[in-house]
Amino acid sequence: RNINKQGHLMNLPRIMSNAILRASALPRSGPYPTLDPFLFCVYHKDAYPADVTGKGEFVHTGSGADFDPDADYRMYHGDHIPGFPQHPHRGFETITATIDGIIDHADSLGNAGRYGEGDVQWMTAGAGLVHDEMFPLLDKPNHTRFFQIWLNLPRAKKMAVPSFAMFWANDVPIWKADDGLAKVTVWAGHYFGVGKDTQNKPPPDSWAT
Repeated sequence: RNINKQGHLMNLPRIMSNAILRASALPRSGPYPTLDPFLFCVYHKDAYPADVTGKGEFVHTGSGADFDPDADYRMYHGDHIPGFPQHPHRGFETITATIDGIIDHADSLGNAGRYGEGDVQWMTAGAGLVHDEMFPLLDKPNHTRFFQIWLNLPRAKKMAVPSFAMFWANDVPIWKADDGLAKVTVWAGHYFGVGKDTQNKPPPDSWAT
């Protein structure tokens, strides 16, 4: 809404317009355009209803490839539970940065658990692993919002030993503007000094380490 046909920012304070170097419209669904070493970035927003079966799953069966951008929620590759059942990764990292909602994770390293509501999961696939990420139905609606980013590994680290890190929401630094009109969640590195001394460390072979 704030970008005209020429790609110029509209209706933004002058100081903010001067701070943004470039702006472009993003696709309604699917991966966003990225720059090296980023391979993939996608934003998920799904309003999953509350569980009515007592099993945390839908009565109906998913199509196996449900990515309808106009639906209230998507099953993705899930059967009765929406999400992404077991699948392999190799040679890069996945960063899952949650905003709202709950995700279940399990992988071939033996890591498993439930996270969300601001938590960040950082997984280095390296030489290869298998994992799944599912979006369970709970006793109340599970409205998920999160980013997933795929980050390439340096050539020398492509076959690194797989590793895994969790950054819990309370430990993720947040920069807040003095006027209260803006805030930045710092997933890696630091922003105006916030996170410089307290930032969680990505896995040891990450490009971001």
